[in-house]
Amino acid sequence: MKKFALIIPLSLGLSIPAYAESERVIDPADVTKVYTQTALMVSGSSDIQFQGQVSGGMDNGQQFALLAEATFVDDNDESQRDPNDFGSEYSNSRIQYFHVFETGAKAAPKVGLSLDYINTRTSIKNDLLSVGGVVAINPAYTGGFLVFPRAGLMTGSMEIPAMSSSKDDLTGYSLGLITAKHLGDSGAYVSLVPEWQDLSGSDINMQNFSLKTSLNVPMNSARTWWLNTRYDITKGDIDVNGVSMASEWQTEAWVGVRYYF
Repeated sequence: MKKFALIIPLSLGLSIPAYAESERVIDPADVTKVYTQTALMVSGSSDIQFQGQVSGGMDNGQQFALLAEATFVDDNDESQRDPNDFGSEYSNSRIQYFHVFETGAKAAPKVGLSLDYINTRTSIKNDLLSVGGVVAINPAYTGGFLVFPRAGLMTGSMEIPAMSSSKDDLTGYSLGLITAKHLGDSGAYVSLVPEWQDLSGSDINMQNFSLKTSLNVPMNSARTWWLNTRYDITKGDIDVNGVSMASEWQTEAWVGVRYYF
């Protein structure tokens, strides 16, 4: 089960697309298609996550979306958590602006740029900004798989009260690969999203790896209601003034319902 989260994986936000009015068929597997939506997710530890996103398009084909999400746990003190109690205490949140451009290139027809603000208030407290980009690879070159490489630069502050009495300013980067494969013609798909994050400052150095596997299935023929399931595997290594925090592989399962407007 999950003990604590270092920082929110940035590729996760991009794997939650937003809706453009010009699209007739909802296809969330393609992260460069944008849809207006809302979702409620619940984890195996009874954490609760709310998500909402609005989107729009321009006459030149560009699309944009604004995502907001927040996660609540039953207790930010990991040693006091009860997996049978639903989350009511704020844990973390993210706000993301995402803009999609058409390139006109056959091999990579679309690119997306994102700006994220991440706020975490658990045993690790951080306020981070990230600027990133994602590229849509033409499925004709990937055997029908949807592939979206992603990279980003990160900066902000982090504090670990149990090991330090002050905040540290950090800079770093993130690398991710969003992949998806449709299952038949219903729109259902599986996705696999590995991501690596590396942040360093004067006192704190942190590396975080996450692997998120999901199965997403439409619940009606219009594809407006979806059942979302996800299984997360993460491992974070953190060093404060030369002292390493104990780190183990952590897992968490999520299930939820999403509605596309």
